Amino acid sequence: MSFVIRALVLYGHDGRQRVLRFREHGLNIITGRSKTGKSAIIDIVDYCLGRGSYNVAEGFIRERVSWFALHLVRDGDEAFVARDNPGPAANSGSKVYLRRGALDGYPERDDLEKNTTGTSLKEFMTKFAGIEENEHRPSSGTRDPLRANISHALLLCFQKQGTIANQDYLFHRMNEEFLPQALRDTLPYYLGVVGEDHFRLLSERDRLRERLRALETVQGARLRAVDQSRSRVARMVSDGKRLGLIVQDYQPVDDGVFALFEEILERDAGAPDVVPDFGETIRALQGEQTTLQRKLEELNRDVHATQAFLADQSAFSREAAEQRARLSSLGLYNDDDGGGPTCPVCDSTLPAPLPKISEMRRSLARVDEQLEAVGRDSPHLVEHIERQRVEIDKTTDTLRIVQSNLRRAMIEDETARLAQNQMIEQARYMGRLANFLETLGSAGSAEDRTDAIEDAKARLAALRDRISADDIASRLETCLDFISDKMTAYSERLDLEYAGSRLRLDLRKLTVVANTPSGPIALQRMGSGENWVGYHVLTLLALHWWLRERSRPVPGFLIFDQPTQTYYPADVVDGSIEGFRQDDDRIAVQRLFELMHHACGEIAPAFQLIVLDHAHLADDWFGEAIIEEWRGENALVPLDWQAPP
Repeated sequence: MSFVIRALVLYGHDGRQRVLRFREHGLNIITGRSKTGKSAIIDIVDYCLGRGSYNVAEGFIRERVSWFALHLVRDGDEAFVARDNPGPAANSGSKVYLRRGALDGYPERDDLEKNTTGTSLKEFMTKFAGIEENEHRPSSGTRDPLRANISHALLLCFQKQGTIANQDYLFHRMNEEFLPQALRDTLPYYLGVVGEDHFRLLSERDRLRERLRALETVQGARLRAVDQSRSRVARMVSDGKRLGLIVQDYQPVDDGVFALFEEILERDAGAPDVVPDFGETIRALQGEQTTLQRKLEELNRDVHATQAFLADQSAFSREAAEQRARLSSLGLYNDDDGGGPTCPVCDSTLPAPLPKISEMRRSLARVDEQLEAVGRDSPHLVEHIERQRVEIDKTTDTLRIVQSNLRRAMIEDETARLAQNQMIEQARYMGRLANFLETLGSAGSAEDRTDAIEDAKARLAALRDRISADDIASRLETCLDFISDKMTAYSERLDLEYAGSRLRLDLRKLTVVANTPSGPIALQRMGSGENWVGYHVLTLLALHWWLRERSRPVPGFLIFDQPTQTYYPADVVDGSIEGFRQDDDRIAVQRLFELMHHACGEIAPAFQLIVLDHAHLADDWFGEAIIEEWRGENALVPLDWQAPP
């Protein structure tokens, strides 16, 4: 069972509610004068059930209503869905309120707020209608697969005023692009020709097809690899030997080489050893070496400078000693002698007077002091030179150790780098090997692959027998035969053209066809609005009879808008039976409503027929079927509702 409508709820801008309640089973008639909002009901219901566009006519309803809502029921389950009125000139709304479960009362206007999206609403309504996993797959391959959803199901639930009397279109919205083909593709599912098991079998078939293609690809690729890719196989073996992954004496002689390749890929490559950061160590040792070398240079310069100074002192001592030796002879003379123009030795007259003995003695004293000072400093300088040489030896030893450590670190660094490069090369090789094997397919022996291929073919053949296009076509033909019988039976209750002919539903052209002795006659070739309306009504009733008999996932309601429009004069006011232009029209309208009343009693209980019309017949059953009559001040939207300022 699918869902039906318990109530249509409108909200005014001031928060007031207008509740239009329906009987959940049987005939529901809303009758009344024109321009009271009857025709808007289909657009409102369609919008609330997930249609993307908002098609309510411009005017009073768009101005005075703030939200539209439906109360839906299905097998004890309930759903309340509301959508905002986007207002004049708008094409779609943005707010959707959805609530599932039993309702004690309808939410207040201020409680309505967006809690889902239009896309989610459509998905929910699809599931709420009972539409399960399905997919139509065109045999020609020129169209994408199509999944049936609530939008396709609703094409069978509405007959607007412009459709029900149309000779070219039998179903709702058939003048829109792509929808006729979508209905052709999904009708077999809705009619029950293919069920959910069919789609599960299709999925299993697709999976087996993919597996079979993969196995056959592997089989062919493996054989071609030995015959056509020997050079590539040889290169892979040679590279494996170079990297130590394959023993040197191995020779590829058959497709067993692939097993070796796969075994190599399964080996544990191992994690690289933890290698110290020799780069940092080397840089530190190089810095220490430079520091020690500079220190040695400074120590050597100091020693050289001290030695030069000591040499200069030695030269000075020799000169001073010679001068002292010359002056020491002054002891032979008197202290005050000298200073005159006469030579003290030979008494000859001198050109310049000689210095006094006292002055020369003072010079000798100064030389003695200088020689004594040089004698005191020399031992200190020698000691300083010795200390510096000891420091030079220590620094030199330290430098040798640092340089040794530096050489060892550089050797270890290079060794680690070579090991890492080797590991990288092996990883690259394994990557190329994996890619090579991937192009050939998954592992497994030739015998295993052959067995798997044969098994997949056998299972696929069994599935093809269960998913036979001929069988589906046969079931569809049988289904349409039952519907045709019901259409023909219903036509006998109406005085239509081609009465007595066998009627059938042509799914390819989506129309009604009458099989007459002179040949098939489609709806487009039938004359008069009475025929067009009659065939629309009986065809949709026959379809819903079948849908309810088979408990198919199509909403359990059907809405007819103005089915008697071809019988009433344009200026009809009250819709009474006396308002017809002639008796034949009155009789035709009577028969049309009697057919609806009869069908509602015949179709399973979970069926709701809603008729929006001018007519008001005098029959008791007709009066009992009326749920509201909109004449005088009565209408879909109360006349005192105000538009927002």
